Amino acid sequence: MSDSGAATDCDDLCALLDVLDRCRPAAADDIFYADVLAGLRELIPCFDITFQLMDVAEKRVWTLCVNDSGVEREEVVGTTDEYLTLFWQQFWGEHGCAGPLRTGDHSTLVHHAEISRGRAYANTPFGSLLHDMGVKDELLVPLPPLGGLDRRLLLWRKDEPDFSDHEKAMLALVRPHLAELHTRRARELRGEPHLTPRQWEVLRLVATGAGNAQIARTLGVSEATVRKHLENVFLRLGVQSRTEAVARVRAFLDAA
Repeated sequence: MSDSGAATDCDDLCALLDVLDRCRPAAADDIFYADVLAGLRELIPCFDITFQLMDVAEKRVWTLCVNDSGVEREEVVGTTDEYLTLFWQQFWGEHGCAGPLRTGDHSTLVHHAEISRGRAYANTPFGSLLHDMGVKDELLVPLPPLGGLDRRLLLWRKDEPDFSDHEKAMLALVRPHLAELHTRRARELRGEPHLTPRQWEVLRLVATGAGNAQIARTLGVSEATVRKHLENVFLRLGVQSRTEAVARVRAFLDAA
């Protein structure tokens, strides 16, 4: 990694690409890719890195964590322990975790180092609990919501130095790719076929009853290109006709 300045260099970019390339098949019910989290934790040291989904209205939280103990998975609803009780009590507060939801800003990283050390926060029940857990620094990387769920990456440090501007710049750079990876994972969990954006466009038009000539005019390509796209779609879906292809993906067409 380069020095602590905010700029990223070629070595950093190569390291980030290497982390994203670790996107091996996830465990059956994992909400994200543990290998990617482990790679980020190597690149930006922290004692815990967590990918988190939240249904705020239902107070339901899904997490996938990577720490020294390995990979941890959890789904909780409501206030089942002291941490969650205090978390939801202070969620919408000034120093809570609802900043991206409250402001609508899902692109700015939230660094809680200064807040967590402030006397006012340290004297709150939740701040005191984090202090007892040894948390000295937290970095929240918000991602755009998906399907009504709030998405975020959380990094916690105990004894390491505060997250630097350089590390925050690297996370800001990789942030949209993490959102894209999670969207892909969400589709995998729904059983959605893996097709290219162009193949989805062709299938949407096929579903309207359009023929190859009309699809070609709409997309600005040749009929031969449309036929090739359909051949590849049939192969990926394991079908032999346009009707079978549309039936196979009907439930996913609007969301693709």
